[in-house]
Order: sequence, then structure tokens, then C-alpha cells
Amino acid sequence: MKTTIDKAGRLVVPKPLRDQYNLVPGAEIEMEPTDDGIRLRALQTGPSLVEKEGVLVHHGSSKAEVDIAEFVRRERDTRSRRAIPERGDG
Repeated sequence: MKTTIDKAGRLVVPKPLRDQYNLVPGAEIEMEPTDDGIRLRALQTGPSLVEKEGVLVHHGSSKAEVDIAEFVRRERDTRSRRAIPERGDG
């Protein structure tokens, strides 16, 4: 992606990259000179899981270390316990 530095020396991060890395206003970016240019790295981003239009959306790296089957099993167990209260032996 290309961007331009404005007259005030500001660099605009394109929206697709801001969305991907959840770069919100006030996020800190580290700039490091390299042999062939400048390396930009987000230091602190917002939460990786945000709600958009009632749906949780993951922002961040494209790889998430999540066992989806285990997550679904735990979520089902939790919801089942909430829906059906446990009965005591009394």
C-alpha cells in the first residue's frame, strides 16, 4: 500500500491496515531505521476482540492460537449450565 506524508510531516496509515492491527487514535507506533527503509511497529493496540454491529470481530494477526472445537465445547457447557440450574440432593 502507498501513502503520502503531508505538509505537517504526518503519515496516514491506510484504513485496511488500521483495521487489521486495530490501530486506534492514540496508539503508539515505533519507528526503526533499517538498511532499506523504515520499519513501523505497533507497540500497543486496542483490544484484539471488538464488537461491531452486535458481532465480536477479531483484529490482529491473521493467525490465532485457538482450539475452536475446545472453545465451542466450553461455550456450550457454560450455556447449558446457565439454562438448566443444577439440582441439589435434598
